[in-house]
Amino acid sequence: MTVKTKTVLSLICNAVIFLVTTGIVISYFLVGSKVIKNGWDSFMFFTTDSNILAAIGAALVMICDVKILRGERSRVARAFTLVKYAGVVSLVLTFFTVLLLLIPIYGVAMQWGGTGFHMHVAAPVLSFVSFVFLEQHGKIRLSDTFFGMMPIVLYGIVYFLQVVVFQNWMDFYAFNMGGMWFVTMPVIFGISYLICLLVKALRNKAAKQK
Repeated sequence: MTVKTKTVLSLICNAVIFLVTTGIVISYFLVGSKVIKNGWDSFMFFTTDSNILAAIGAALVMICDVKILRGERSRVARAFTLVKYAGVVSLVLTFFTVLLLLIPIYGVAMQWGGTGFHMHVAAPVLSFVSFVFLEQHGKIRLSDTFFGMMPIVLYGIVYFLQVVVFQNWMDFYAFNMGGMWFVTMPVIFGISYLICLLVKALRNKAAKQK
């Protein structure tokens, strides 16, 4: 596959991620959803936050894709790559959290139905595939895993404060079931870091093969 073909496919994937995610988030403020009744309430959920981050990363990469196709630059800016990396890691965590934890609790229809299909399935897959196989511009370093973990750690702290300390939110992710937050929090952070390493390794391997 030529560089031009990969860049065009990257542009298409990122455009879908950005446009559909933006449309869905706007719809939360206009019509809501089965779960989200108020647009601002949607930001309580890591799904919304991670998809917004991924959409921002997609938009930034799109800018570089267009410039690459025009011959104005040869690769995606490193800062943009790190934003995309953080979004991809967050969405991979979202995908597996929904698949392995939330579907058994809430059911397939609630998690993968309607807007949930894009936010929980399509966006994570498109983000991962485009980042690993189509945007092979620059190696992801071990130190870059800091950026991959940052959104997850920040959300984890907020979730802990709102659910456990202040009890302003219901425990919709069931991370404090049985008061076991002190077990689930390190486990989630540990799994998240493994995702950081896995995405890094797969992208670097694909870039090396290129």
